[in-house]
Amino acid sequence: MSLCLFMVAGEASADMHAASLLKELQKQNPDLKCIGVGGAALKKAGMDVILDSEKLNVVGISDWWDRLTEVIGGYRKVIRYLEKNPPDYAVLLDLPDFNLRVAKKLKKLGVPVIYYISPQVWAWRKYRIHQIKRDVDLMLVVFPFEKDFYAKEGVDVVFVGHPLLETIHPRVNYRPQSEVLGHPRIAILPGSRKSEVRFHGALLSDLIHRIRERYPQAEIKVPIASTLNQSFVEQYISSGVVFETGHSHEVLNWADIAVVASGTATLETALIGTPFLLFYKVSKSSAWIYQNLMKYRSFIGMPNILLQREIIKEFFQKKADPKTLFQEVIKLIEDNKYRGEQAVNLQSCRAKLGDVGANILAAETIQQFINSKTTQGPENLGGDAIATH
Repeated sequence: MSLCLFMVAGEASADMHAASLLKELQKQNPDLKCIGVGGAALKKAGMDVILDSEKLNVVGISDWWDRLTEVIGGYRKVIRYLEKNPPDYAVLLDLPDFNLRVAKKLKKLGVPVIYYISPQVWAWRKYRIHQIKRDVDLMLVVFPFEKDFYAKEGVDVVFVGHPLLETIHPRVNYRPQSEVLGHPRIAILPGSRKSEVRFHGALLSDLIHRIRERYPQAEIKVPIASTLNQSFVEQYISSGVVFETGHSHEVLNWADIAVVASGTATLETALIGTPFLLFYKVSKSSAWIYQNLMKYRSFIGMPNILLQREIIKEFFQKKADPKTLFQEVIKLIEDNKYRGEQAVNLQSCRAKLGDVGANILAAETIQQFINSKTTQGPENLGGDAIATH
C-alpha cells in the first residue's frame, strides 16, 4: 500500500538526519511518497519540497520580527497544502516554534504525528508538554534523560540514540604539545544561521586578531555550514582565516582546539573529541529568553548537560567578549594538562548517547507505529507498546 508521509526539518543538521531517516523508511516502503519542508539533503533523498527550510531558520525575537512576514507566509503555505492534501502520517524534526503549530493542525486533520528530536521542554517552556501530549502521538528522543522526562508525563516515547553517532567518529590522534605551541591549529564555528554569523562576526574578528598577534604561526579554519555561503560569511568575519565549505568534521579532526557557537556543532565537536570552548550571543531583545532558560538549568552546552558538570567553558551574551574568549583559547593551547583532561572528558559524552544506528531504530519504530495503526485502527498505541527501547 502506498503511503504519503509529510516531513518537516528546519536546520541543516535536522535536514541531514531527516534525509537519512527517509532513506531507511524507503527501504521498508518502496512506494513511499514524501512531501514537506526541508533542504538540499531531503530533496536529494527524494522528498518533494514544498517549502525550503532556509525560510524558517531564524534566531531570537529580532530575527523573528525581521522575517515575520516570510515565516508566517511559509506557515500558511504549509497549512493550505495540508488542508488540501492531508498525508497519512507526519514526522516532524526539531524546530518547535513551527512544528508544534503544524502538529496542532495535523491533529485536527486526523493525521498521526511522530516527533523526532524533541523540543527541549525539559529545560524551558515546560508548558509545551501539554500541547505535545495533545498533538503528538509518538516522541522519538535522542538523549537518554528525555525518555524518563516524557514517560513521567505520559507521552509515548522511545529513546533511539543520537543520529550523529552514525556520521561522527572520534578522533584518534592528538598532536604533541611542542607542535601545538609552535603552530596551533584552531577551528572557529560561527553558527549555521545567517543571524548567528551577523551577531558573532565582530566578536570572532576581534578574537582572530588577538590570536594572530600572540600566535603568528597559527592556522585558523572556519568551516561554513551548508545553509550559508562563503561570500556571506566573509562580510562578517575578518581575513586571516581559511574558509572550508561543508567540511566541519574534517576541520574539527584537524584542529588542536575549537571555538564553537552553541548548537548542534557543540555536540559534534564533543563527539569528535576536539577540546573547545562554547560561546553564544543574541540581540538584546532576545537575551531575556536565554537568561530565563538559564534559570532552569545550569548549562547550555549539551556535553555539560549530559555529564552534569562543566567539562567545557561556556560564554554566553555579556561573558562572550573577545578578551575572555581569548584567555580561554590561551589556556587550551598552552596548558597541555588542561586540554588533555577535556579531551578525556569528551569521550564520556559518546557513551551516554546509546548505540550507533539511531535512524535505523527510528525507522523501525515508525514502521511499527504505522503497522499498529493499520491493523488496530486509529486508536493511539498504548505507552507499554511503544516505550520499550
